[in-house]
This record gives sequence, C-alpha cells and structure tokens, in this order.
Amino acid sequence: MNENVPVPVNLVAHFLVADGYGSLAEYAALGMTKEGARVNIIPIKVFPEGLSPGMLDLLAHSTPYREGPVLFSAALEPELELYAHTEHFVHTMWESSRLPADWPRKLNRARAVVVPTRFVADVCRASGVTVPVEVIPEGVDPELYPWIERQAREGVTTLVVGTVLPRKHVAQAIEAWQLAFEGDPTARLIIKSRFQTARTHGLTVDDPRIRLIDDQEMVRGILHWYEQADVLLALGSEGFGLPLVEGMATGLPVVALSSEGQGDVCQDAGDLVLSVPPSHWEVADEPGYGRCGVRGVPDVQEVAKQLRWVAGHREEAVQRGVAASRWVHKNRNLWHKGPALLDVMETHMRPAHPLRAR
Repeated sequence: MNENVPVPVNLVAHFLVADGYGSLAEYAALGMTKEGARVNIIPIKVFPEGLSPGMLDLLAHSTPYREGPVLFSAALEPELELYAHTEHFVHTMWESSRLPADWPRKLNRARAVVVPTRFVADVCRASGVTVPVEVIPEGVDPELYPWIERQAREGVTTLVVGTVLPRKHVAQAIEAWQLAFEGDPTARLIIKSRFQTARTHGLTVDDPRIRLIDDQEMVRGILHWYEQADVLLALGSEGFGLPLVEGMATGLPVVALSSEGQGDVCQDAGDLVLSVPPSHWEVADEPGYGRCGVRGVPDVQEVAKQLRWVAGHREEAVQRGVAASRWVHKNRNLWHKGPALLDVMETHMRPAHPLRAR
C-alpha cells in the first residue's frame, strides 16, 4: 500500500439537509475529507436538494464498497447487516435509559462505537455493549449558526423546534408556555415541526398566539426561525439535542430539559443554559423498538418559571445568550468532528494504519 494514498473510509449514512442524522453526516464526510482522508460515500438514502457542492462532488465520485473500514452513521437500520463482516465502526445515538434489545449484539460486532454524549455512552455500557465506546459531541457550523443581534420588540416570542413525537414533549411545552403567558396578548409561540408529525399525532392548537409549522424545509439550517425568537424551549428527551446548541449558537437563552443527552450540555455549559429537571420518568416504548427503559419528562411549573424570568429580565437574558453563543462556537464546533472520527478509527483498526494522506 502506498502510504501517501490511504485506504478509503466508507461512510454509510442518510444525506438530507433537513434531518439531524442526515445533515450531520455531510459535515462528517467533508470534515474527514479536509483532514486528508479518502471518503467514499455509500448513501442509505440521499436527497440532493440543499447539499453543498463539496458533498455533491463526493457523491458523484463514490463507488459501491470495495475496501477499507466502514463508518455506519445512523440508527441501527437493516443496511448495517450488509457490513457486519467488514471492519466497521458505528456512529449512533439513543434517547432513553436502555438500548433496544437487539442493539448491543449488533454494536458488539463493531471495532468501536461513536456516540455524541456521555449519557449515550453510559446507556451503551449499561445495556451490554463491551466494545470501546467513544464520545464525540455533535455541534454547529459557526457560519451557518452565527450570533444574531435581535431587534427589541414587544412581547416575548418563544420557539420550539422538533417533530411532534411523544419524547419531544411538545404538549408540555405548550402547557408551560400558556401558564407563563396567560392573558398576555403580545406573547407568541412558534412550533417548528416537520414530516407533518403534528397532523400524524393529532396535535391541534386553538390559541391564536401559537403558530404551527409542520412542513419539510429542504434548506441548509433554520436560522430564519431562530432569529424570530427571544427564547427557545428544548424539552425533548434527546441523544444529543441539536436545537439546544443551534439556539445557543445564535444567542438565544434556552430553557432545556436537563436529562438524557441534553444533560451533557446543561452540565458542561452551566448557568448559560436555563436547565429544568424532570418532574418524573416515563416508560420509553418506541414503535418498532419496544420498551427501552425510561426517559425524563420536563417539570411544567419550572419551565413556566424560567419563561417568566426571561420575560422579566430581557437584557440579562440577551447577555446570557451572547455568552452561550461564544461557548457553543468554541466547544461544540461541528468542524471538529471529522478529525475526531478519524482519530477513533485509526486507534481501533487492526492492524492500525493511518487514514489520512501524508
């Protein structure tokens, strides 16, 4: 093997700018390429709309699997079985206290597992994963999510970003918001959902101050929604919690559920996040996965209290957002992920050899 021409890294993933996994996979591919790796893309599904020219070029020059390690970046979908007998790594996440029953067996076939939070790493080990589990946080592209100076406006606009699934706790967000701003005609709530999950799960809104967006937007990032808000509610049970760091990056004060994957950011960023504890724990029973332990449910009264604080301390909330933006751009920069993924693979490959051109 020519040391100047490393074997390819085969990235198996969804590529979709409007999806968490799908958008993060693009940055992994481009980040590893910038680091000197030969990245070969094997898409599970690909939606070209919104992908960068660099990503489209990688797709155009990629081939079916031939050689080299595989990095499978997705939930453990059936496509993983195609690479079960190759040297492969799995990048995934989960949102409750136990993995689905068949995941540990599948993960233990990998050289190593990469997860975005200490929470997910602990869940993997507690569920029976015995191969190395490495933590590489997700993050934001600072150019896509810069700090925004928002103009002073009457009333407080609250934003919720996420699909209307039970673990996202949208119902609790609406309840807390209505409790905090009861009788306030200037208050507004924007719920930015997608995949028409609000319709699927029967979410109806009868408060004229609430705006529900349930359409797919095939665009790079949703900065245009964050800039309309004065505070973000991030109350879902998450493996990482991408809207939490996106909102912080733009300078929003964020009220966040401090359990599951978001607990990492709440702990690491300290009082830059308006953390709320779970009021109780619910059984996680996900369609297609079965019972997977428990997950936290946000304390509605505490969420309402934090929203009232933001409404009553507008300037202080703005300054908290400024500091939060700096913290995210320094500590959750998504361009750090590509090199970190290569570090993990080079460490755990057998025999070990470099994946970056010299």
